[in-house]
Amino acid sequence: MQATKSFERAFLRQLLRVFRLSAVSYKSMSLQERKSAIKLSADVAMASARGSRKWTRGLIAKLSEEDEHRSFLRLILGTEYERLTKPCHGSWKIPRSKKIVRRSLRVCSRRKNNLRAPHGVKSSVLARTLVEKRTHALKRLVPGGESLDGYSLLDEALDYVISLRAQADLMQKLLTTFEASKLSALSKCTLPERKASFVGK
Repeated sequence: MQATKSFERAFLRQLLRVFRLSAVSYKSMSLQERKSAIKLSADVAMASARGSRKWTRGLIAKLSEEDEHRSFLRLILGTEYERLTKPCHGSWKIPRSKKIVRRSLRVCSRRKNNLRAPHGVKSSVLARTLVEKRTHALKRLVPGGESLDGYSLLDEALDYVISLRAQADLMQKLLTTFEASKLSALSKCTLPERKASFVGK
């Protein structure tokens, strides 16, 4: 799956806006400070372009934990900052039908009764443990994932990964464009020098 063109356009618009508003003097920054400022700008632009998803709220909340980021986030997001940093109080679980829950409980109890071999019990416990471990790992990777469960966790993780891929692609395109413009500017500067040396001969 890929990000939509409208998201990519909104992301690029937000990223350029963030770069303009931040007006960071890169000459006075170290290389590591520059890298973290660009990463922060890209993350804020991505979350702002994606809109109100649970992972965007989690990402903005995580970024605003550091004091030096808070004023930058307020400047970039404006009135959206308060809305995106507020915790979501609604239930994040998917509504389930009582009939489906009862039926699945009956099926689970039948399976437990049918399991006579000890290796069957061990394999089901092992599978459950493996799923729980992977779910906990996924919750740590997705911003705001600690409060998500089941389908909503997978949905947010998928959306977050698609947005990250779009972010990486866009940053690569910007770098390629910047390098190409730098090369063309360099060739324009050296072209008059070549003409002058050719005329001199």
